[in-house]
Amino acid sequence: MAQQKIANKEKVWMPTPVQQKIKNKTITAKQWADMVKPGDWINRGGPGSDTFVTMEALAGRLGGGPGDLNNIEIWNQAIMCGNGFCAAADMEAKYHVVHEAFLLPTLRGLVTKGYKGLDWKHWGWSLGMDAEYARFYRKNRADRAMDWGVQACAVPEAGYVNASYGVNNFMITAKSCKKFVCEIRSDYAWCEGGRGMFLPVDEVDYFVEVDIDDPKYQWPYIAEKEIKPNDVQMAIANNCLSIMRDGDCVQVGIGALPTAVVIGLAKSNLRHMGVHSEMIGEYAFTLYEAGVVDNSRKTIDVGRCGWAYIMPVDTPRYYEWVHRNPLFAGFDIGYTNNVVTLSQLDNFVTVNNFAQMDLRGQDAAGNVGGRPISSTGGQFQFTLGASMAKGGRAILAATARDAKGKSRFVPMLEQGSVVAVPDWLVTYVCTEFGIVNIQGCTDAEKATKLISIAHPDDREMLAKAAVEKLNIKLNHWMFKNAPDRRFPSPLEMKDHKYGYADISVAPKEIAKVND
Repeated sequence: MAQQKIANKEKVWMPTPVQQKIKNKTITAKQWADMVKPGDWINRGGPGSDTFVTMEALAGRLGGGPGDLNNIEIWNQAIMCGNGFCAAADMEAKYHVVHEAFLLPTLRGLVTKGYKGLDWKHWGWSLGMDAEYARFYRKNRADRAMDWGVQACAVPEAGYVNASYGVNNFMITAKSCKKFVCEIRSDYAWCEGGRGMFLPVDEVDYFVEVDIDDPKYQWPYIAEKEIKPNDVQMAIANNCLSIMRDGDCVQVGIGALPTAVVIGLAKSNLRHMGVHSEMIGEYAFTLYEAGVVDNSRKTIDVGRCGWAYIMPVDTPRYYEWVHRNPLFAGFDIGYTNNVVTLSQLDNFVTVNNFAQMDLRGQDAAGNVGGRPISSTGGQFQFTLGASMAKGGRAILAATARDAKGKSRFVPMLEQGSVVAVPDWLVTYVCTEFGIVNIQGCTDAEKATKLISIAHPDDREMLAKAAVEKLNIKLNHWMFKNAPDRRFPSPLEMKDHKYGYADISVAPKEIAKVND
């Protein structure tokens, strides 16, 4: 289904001297592709900054003949759209490679069909963006390692480019390339800035306009409001909701389970909740409409949803909600995902998916058995940040079994798996069979708790493996000794704040046992 046209959308109009300057810098996608040289490096930025027409033009030049492009390296950070152009032109990847830091279904589907251009890069730390900036940055612009930065933007105004839905690493990309190119999309909202949203037009080398009425340059349409979680997913959501309360600030990840949590919240009696997230989307709109979210009790960015990127899969609805709306503040990812920022959000609750977890609590989310699924993304940072926040709760959730009927809980992670969150940082783990907190627990305690929320038909196998393969003491007499002290309920931990998180404010002169 093609995207619907946006009602009352401003037309691109360039009457001022500044707009004339933009017009003078505007070229066609083909003109840009003709400037690309063999061996060039191209940074497409992060999610929401997805480019179309430039990638189509680039793909048209890939080849091994005279005048063709080869040895082209493309750097992505969770790019959903535009990869198909190069894949169709060079399925064997003889002339290009894509370095992707977070695998989304579109690119994963191309790989499944035989595309050989993927070079997966594990990303899961906002400092990774700064590291990439430092890696490619040179003080002299002509010496920078990245030849091109190519990202999408809203229609420029008043001498500034608005990063719109892709603010997350927009500035880092702009500052670490020799030449910076913006695809202007008139269906992109002018997003209100928190930080890193605006770039002077003088800092952009070329603009390329996108024909948004052409379906091949549109975002894929997803009717998010029509997604209906199944009973198992809703059971998981209800277990997550059991440890939430009025005034919490929430972050949810990508997928069916977070959607189920949102639906559960929308139907709940919870009020005055806030939102702070790496990705924001339909869930925030739904919670606003349900009267659940007003951001009134946030301890930072009061009254505003903080976010770093948006994937506008229902373009008119996203435009309607975000365009010039001060309730939504876009920040660079160095702010949204920074554990210092997150630790200041009292009562911060995060919900993210895991793909596999061993009985010590090691979480594999982005790569299982050496097979890239996505990446760690913000999961590690948000888990740590929520753990540091006063009253924070970090939930890792999944169905007890995967789509093939295999237990997600295993004695040991598959060989080649990449750990997203180490066991000593994992706190709440949730399935349809319950929610447990394993932070600070011994191996025996962790295994006992995790087995209790595994699928009933897998528990005997897991218990046997824990004893025989891992030498973990299950069914020990210690578990019968004062169980009320050993396993506090999740409610008991709602207001907990670790002492080390206070030193960023000031050390207390006198220690009090009840602080």
